[in-house]
Amino acid sequence: MRKRLIIILSILTLLAYGWPAWTRVSTTPFTKASFSPRPHLDLPIDHDPFMDQDFISPGTGAGMVHVGSICEMPDTQLGAVWYGGTREGAKDVAIFFSKKPSGSSTTWSTPRILVDRASATRELNRYIRKVGNPILFSGLGEQLFLIYVTITFGGWSGSSLNVKISQDSGRTWTDSQRLTLSPFFNISELVKGRPLPINMKGGGDENRDHFAVPIYHEFLGYFPEILWISFSRKKQSIVYEKSRMAGGNAFIQPSIAPENTHSATAFYRCLSPTRHIATARTDDGGQSWSLPKFLDLPNPDSAVDALPLSKGRILLAFNDSSNHREILQLAVSSDSGLHWIRIHTLENLPGQEFSYPYMIRGRNGLIHLVYTWERKRIKHVVFSEAWVDQKLEQAFEK
Repeated sequence: MRKRLIIILSILTLLAYGWPAWTRVSTTPFTKASFSPRPHLDLPIDHDPFMDQDFISPGTGAGMVHVGSICEMPDTQLGAVWYGGTREGAKDVAIFFSKKPSGSSTTWSTPRILVDRASATRELNRYIRKVGNPILFSGLGEQLFLIYVTITFGGWSGSSLNVKISQDSGRTWTDSQRLTLSPFFNISELVKGRPLPINMKGGGDENRDHFAVPIYHEFLGYFPEILWISFSRKKQSIVYEKSRMAGGNAFIQPSIAPENTHSATAFYRCLSPTRHIATARTDDGGQSWSLPKFLDLPNPDSAVDALPLSKGRILLAFNDSSNHREILQLAVSSDSGLHWIRIHTLENLPGQEFSYPYMIRGRNGLIHLVYTWERKRIKHVVFSEAWVDQKLEQAFEK
């Protein structure tokens, strides 16, 4: 009996680890993809040094909020999502959505619920115990996309990914659609990182939006992955597959900063005793990645986020500590992430948590950053690249 159990578990493990490789062999829609950096990254956008900040979510009282995501919507408004409830993983946790019109004097709208466990259960036709990590992003058409996590049993290792689509800047949404990414009960897929728009060569449909979405796996191992996903602009059809970035038991929550159409650097949250951020490279549009290497930057088992800047530079937001999340730091690299200069401390308050940074760059060149603030609110910081340059000059002068 014990021998049979070992054989069954071995087969299941092989299925779980082999599925990404099999999908890459058995499907071909994304094998000729290349990164598509937004056009504004190549244009000189003239801004004075500028930095401002506000809160998206109201105070929660005894509750909590976590894992914010932000995007620039097709109508130029900002949109943001996060999850909140009495505590992380509680049954009353819901995913909230807020909008902010363009302009410096505008304010965020009153948050409204996009999905909770009751609506997810109804839309997915399966029992949902709790919901979690959401990301929000828009394509080149008029659509707005939400990918979020549901859990039917257990903790985060029992999670699945789901998609909702809006055709009207978030006023109405389709029912949730579950993504089947593994034959092993289709569990343990989570999302955190910013999606990257991609181009399709040789047969790509011009009426579809294509993305490489950083995701990760947390069952029978911890490893970063990419969800390759394509949305129709006219219909609600979705095409998708996934690929593995690295194996092992140490790296999750990838953040990818493309340099051009084929080269990019990935940054990983680290769960190993090394307690440092890890990095990897691709030069074939994300089809293969180098072995992870540790940077000389600490990581307290917490998410990081990297954003490409002009002149080939990378901006990194991370918790600058090996054992806690009370310091949130910005740093800049000019050599594809090998060396870093710390330019600004966003938060530093002993005993508090400032975590899960998420950055985008708007069409006007301004950089938007959201993060969890003391698990009580989602904070929004906006600044120009000229402000980054100013901070970098000040760091050199010290």
